[in-house]
Amino acid sequence: MLVIIGFTGVKNGAKPVNNVLVNIQDQNGDFFTDQLEIMSLLNAGNTDYVLGQSISMLDLKALELRVEANPFVKEAQIYRDVKGNLVVNVEQAQPIARIFNRNGPDQYIDADGTLLPTNARHTARVPILELERSFSWVENITETDYGKDILKMLKYVEKDEFWRAQIAQIVIARDGELTLLPQVTKQEIKFGMPDELEGKFKKLKIFYKEILPNKGWNTYSLVNLKFKDQIVCE
Repeated sequence: MLVIIGFTGVKNGAKPVNNVLVNIQDQNGDFFTDQLEIMSLLNAGNTDYVLGQSISMLDLKALELRVEANPFVKEAQIYRDVKGNLVVNVEQAQPIARIFNRNGPDQYIDADGTLLPTNARHTARVPILELERSFSWVENITETDYGKDILKMLKYVEKDEFWRAQIAQIVIARDGELTLLPQVTKQEIKFGMPDELEGKFKKLKIFYKEILPNKGWNTYSLVNLKFKDQIVCE
């Protein structure tokens, strides 16, 4: 039995790759890469073709690293199936905000805080993070404690359907305080520092659910959430 199993393994390993099946995980309809780009990465820019190669000659781990060189690929898993196909499963990075930087290029922030380049192929519908000051972030915003707080807030907004639809832009002032700009109504929302998220967003929801319907949607131009247990409207 061992001899038969070993012979079968050698025989299968000698089979050529018949086809490459690329599966890209959909992140809310945002495709920042496609099958052609993944194939180009697998083939090392058309210098090392995988199609027709024997399975035993392929270093699957090295191929995964090639695909993961794309900044929008979070993880790649590559394996062969019983039909001789090379299966490539790609998990995309998930942008949750886009940085508008007055002193540098725009970037995306993904759910892990990683900084990603913008992509001409697709634009994600995520909140704009406008910076009025520069930060020392190189690869990830969690490189600073303040960046960790910003990521917590961005993930809080992303996970809540109401806030994800309502918050269009977040402005970071030079002193670190935040101003939220909504998608629908015209009020500026003075949020203060990115802390006490539960309490501040609870007050803001009261403003939207209880105050505006009674007072009128265009009554106030500013909402201040910075004071404990208070909603200050102007």
